[in-house]
Amino acid sequence: MTMMRWTTTVAAAALTALGAAQAQAEDVVFACWGGASQQNFQTNILPEFEEKYGVTVRYVPGGSTYFVSQLQAQKGSPEIDVACMDDGPQSVARDLGLLEPLTAESVPALADVVPAAIGKDSSGVGYGLLAMGLVYNPEALEKAGIEPPTSWNDLADPRFKGHVVMGTIDNTPGLFALMMLAKANGGGVDDIDPGFAKMKEVAQNIGAFVKGTDMTPYFQQGEAWITVWTNSEMNRFVKNSGFPLKFVYPEEGAPVVMPMLNLVKDSPNTEMGANLINYLVGEKIQKMFAVNSKLGPVNKNVELSEAEAEGVIYGDAVDSLLPVDWSTINANRPEWTKRWNQEIER
Repeated sequence: MTMMRWTTTVAAAALTALGAAQAQAEDVVFACWGGASQQNFQTNILPEFEEKYGVTVRYVPGGSTYFVSQLQAQKGSPEIDVACMDDGPQSVARDLGLLEPLTAESVPALADVVPAAIGKDSSGVGYGLLAMGLVYNPEALEKAGIEPPTSWNDLADPRFKGHVVMGTIDNTPGLFALMMLAKANGGGVDDIDPGFAKMKEVAQNIGAFVKGTDMTPYFQQGEAWITVWTNSEMNRFVKNSGFPLKFVYPEEGAPVVMPMLNLVKDSPNTEMGANLINYLVGEKIQKMFAVNSKLGPVNKNVELSEAEAEGVIYGDAVDSLLPVDWSTINANRPEWTKRWNQEIER
């Protein structure tokens, strides 16, 4: 989904140092994204929590897949109390029994969280809502005399030939495009054949398959007129560059993408870890995420002005989000990947 990337060397060094120091009982160990996200957490968000509870938050920078592997390696005696993960890898950690379910007693703020942000079996909670949909360049479409897209099937419109940029199945945009093309044509994650059939048509329009999730160069160079991307990534690009892009919630729906907070099973400080999650999904911090990071607030009590809500999943837009069956996706993804490589990217 698309979130802050990580450096394995840095994350490994942080965990090694953490293990050597053996975090004190009053500390809470928070494993989350590095880079700008880490800076935001440590500068603007965590100090108030530390002061309120009289604890130190030990921040371990990294990424979803790395954290899953670390929790698996440390099963039974983990060093991490709370781990951030994108919703896909989070489902793997959940199925491996690495996460402690959240309860209303341990995290009272869950009562104010929108249902779409609650992980399966209360295994975790999203701390921001993103939508995966269609992004297009309105100036390019107007010049070409093409109406803006409204459906996932519009990716196969011959008028876009050579100007569709698509993520591969190795990343969330490509995976979700396949899933939603299946849904738009009578199938779904349990019947992916219609998705592959339609994706073969889309492939005729593809100007470039992208291994990562950064679509910005393709728009800047004029190669991309339309792509599959999250509203948050698009909004950050538009804000930083002034480049004219528009986001579309397709008529078949937009899958939800969430960075999730997860309480680690058998963690050293479960109670304080739950307190941290409660703090991060509370009304005050959720508004900060919405205003500063353009993450849709998961707390239903957050109120945003019209200017603050610009480009954010908020209000009625939440109802257009579709839940994602990650267990079924994870079970079938190796087969889908093999098939994609044989049928789509040949």
